[in-house]
Amino acid sequence: MEILEYIRRQKTSMRSTVDMTMRDITIEQFNWAPPGTMNTISATFIHLTSVEDHFIQGILQGKPRVWDAQGWSEKTGVKKTPGIGENWDEFKHLHLQPANLLEYQKAVWAVTDAYMSNLTAEDLDRKVMLGKREMTAAELLIMAIHQSLSHAGEIAALKGIQGAKGLPI
Repeated sequence: MEILEYIRRQKTSMRSTVDMTMRDITIEQFNWAPPGTMNTISATFIHLTSVEDHFIQGILQGKPRVWDAQGWSEKTGVKKTPGIGENWDEFKHLHLQPANLLEYQKAVWAVTDAYMSNLTAEDLDRKVMLGKREMTAAELLIMAIHQSLSHAGEIAALKGIQGAKGLPI
């Protein structure tokens, strides 16, 4: 199997997992503030989606993020997406609608699909920068898939702590 086909299959599998974790989520579960330093599902889900947005739109295509270009801050009531190493405590006080953020996810997935439909195996070798780290486009895409799966696991665990089924499998 070629690497491009592998990445496309992994993206499809990741999306299925993310969809399963978000299936039947309630507003209460989405906004529940867990004890300690754990993040809410809402913060984790926005981060999961906004990282893909940043990687695909910003790093790989040099375009504005869907979040900014389509005005998702206004649509969701979230001032800014939670970044790596930042304090996400504001999410413990927000009451967000999962449906709004699922719409943002659809918009991000649409631009990802458009980008990946035109991607060639040669494009995967292109060097990009993630912060101060140089990597290939293939490595960045694999990292995006991996981080989404990791956060889907967090969401599933947070649903489980609340007495809901995290993954319906």
